[in-house]
Amino acid sequence: MSTTTAPTLSHASSGVTDEPMDDKPVLLAVSYLRVSTREQAERGGTDEGFSIPAQREANQRKADELGARIVREFIDAGESARSADRDGLKEMLAFIAASRVQFCLVHKLDRLARNRADDVKIHEALINAGVTLVSATESIDQTPSGMLVHGIMSSIAEFYSRNLAAEVTKGLSQKVAQGGTPMRAPIGYLNVRRTDEQGREIRTVEVDPERAPLIAWAFEQYAKGETSVTGLLRDLTARGLLTVPTPKRPSKALGKNTLYKLLTNPYYAGVIRYKGVLYPGAHEPLIDPALFDTVQSLLRARTAKMTRHVQHAHHLKGLLHCGTCGSRMLLDFATNPAARPTPTSSAPAAPPRRRAARGGRCPLRSRNAWLRIPTRASRSAMRRTGTSPQRSMPHSTRAWRAVTKR
Repeated sequence: MSTTTAPTLSHASSGVTDEPMDDKPVLLAVSYLRVSTREQAERGGTDEGFSIPAQREANQRKADELGARIVREFIDAGESARSADRDGLKEMLAFIAASRVQFCLVHKLDRLARNRADDVKIHEALINAGVTLVSATESIDQTPSGMLVHGIMSSIAEFYSRNLAAEVTKGLSQKVAQGGTPMRAPIGYLNVRRTDEQGREIRTVEVDPERAPLIAWAFEQYAKGETSVTGLLRDLTARGLLTVPTPKRPSKALGKNTLYKLLTNPYYAGVIRYKGVLYPGAHEPLIDPALFDTVQSLLRARTAKMTRHVQHAHHLKGLLHCGTCGSRMLLDFATNPAARPTPTSSAPAAPPRRRAARGGRCPLRSRNAWLRIPTRASRSAMRRTGTSPQRSMPHSTRAWRAVTKR
């Protein structure tokens, strides 16, 4: 989550003052602070952790050296620098473009970006706004040597980020190959941390004594074939099954999609699915593999039964187009309250690429744009009743409408 301070910082803890320095023109600066994870932002039980205040103090010392006054501070708490899609960063660039500041202060270049392409774009935006990027701990400037150092440091930051991601992935792959859980344990289990005799921290997974019996009961009930996912969800909620609370999210009842994912998760049968591959897990299973297979068979059977395969054949299929916007005409059936298939709505607008060339929306959208083509049964009915083809067709009429083929 990203936050931005008030337009002007005047509290004593930040060291920002509003008093002009001597008779020299006042130089203005903005300060950008960032930590990668939410845990860093909340470490020590404080609202900002330890890193944010340390970065703020370093930036303030650098501003004092430059004789500049920090007029605004931008914070991205728990945001990765591998992407430039950060609220605090975007607000800072917009503020710089609309104001007259001379410096952008960061603790290190990797606080601003860990991607070389993003670093170039951000630096270009600062240069276009007439703002100088200043690092509180690194010697970079607009000289050729300073630009060289900037490029080297930016490349090192990108290498560090990519190498760290590769090492983490390698470690997780090795962990799951040994039966460990490389992700947050699903409901019914708890992630726990222990310390062995040598003082080493061990992260493992244990059965949740409160929720595990309800999970096992859910599989057994669904395997009987007497209930649906919706009915099972209602029974589990009545029995008190709730999610595990977190510091930010309280416990709540499961949703239908969550329950469906639960029933299809092989983790409960002792198998870990990681990146599409199944591995035998070292954790304690809650159900037998045979019970899990039975539930999967029932789920697949009901899904196949609910799948609709509808195909409307017509001799004009694929041949008709709207004469106004050029959109394809598709065969459409609709049912009114009397259970009669009838045309319902007007034609949609032309596709976006055609709107500009055609002068906006298709005018047929604002009125009934159905092309009614009688079928063999409706033609027979018209001959018997003397109904005109221009009037409303019987219930067997097929309607075509102008729609965009996606």
